[in-house]
Parts: sequence; structure tokens; C-alpha cells
Amino acid sequence: MAYHVSADEFERIALDALESIPPALRSQMDADNLLITIQRGATNDDRDEGIDERVLGYFQGSTESTFSPTGYPKRIVLLQHHIERWCWTRAELVDQVRDTLLHEVAHYFGMDHDDIEKTRLHH
Repeated sequence: MAYHVSADEFERIALDALESIPPALRSQMDADNLLITIQRGATNDDRDEGIDERVLGYFQGSTESTFSPTGYPKRIVLLQHHIERWCWTRAELVDQVRDTLLHEVAHYFGMDHDDIEKTRLHH
């Protein structure tokens, strides 16, 4: 059984996860105007890009500078219902939101899946 919370509660959980990122990294993310958004699920455009129900979140944009002509604005998207489907308890949900956010932040900082696998940022 999936563990569901309100959109407001999910946002609070995501904000707490964001606070777990070291201030120096958060400052760089802020300076780059990185957006962190929450969607209930994948949109038709997301599905066209290969985002399906197994994807919990994604980073969209370039790892180039803020002034790069492509991929701006950069954003991390957390897919609330996709994440909730993998969780049975609130504790699992909190852990999965944090893990998903950290995974996507790693992509933002230029890490690929092999790099992430070598760190504790994988989920």
C-alpha cells in the first residue's frame, strides 16, 4: 500500500530534505537560480521524454553556467505520487524524498549514475 500525504506535507518534507544539503552547495544552487518543483505525477511532455511511473524525480537543464543559452532555467522535479508508490510509512517517504532530491542534486552538480553509485547519494 502506498503512503500518501497532502501536497503541503510533501512540500514540507522536501524542504526539510533541501535543508540537509550543506549550505555552501545550497548557496551555489541559489546563485544559479535552480528551481525545485513538485508535480503530482509525470505530464504528457514528461512521458514523451521517457519519464514513466518508475522515475521518482529528474534534473532538467545543463550543468553549464547560469548564462548558458540552453537548458535554462534549471530545475529538479520531484514526482510526488511516483515517490509515494514506493513507500509504506512516513519514515520511508521522508527517506525516499531525501534520497531522490540528493540524487537529482548530484546530477545538477554534473555527476552521472556511475558517480552517484559510488557515493551515498544513490537511491
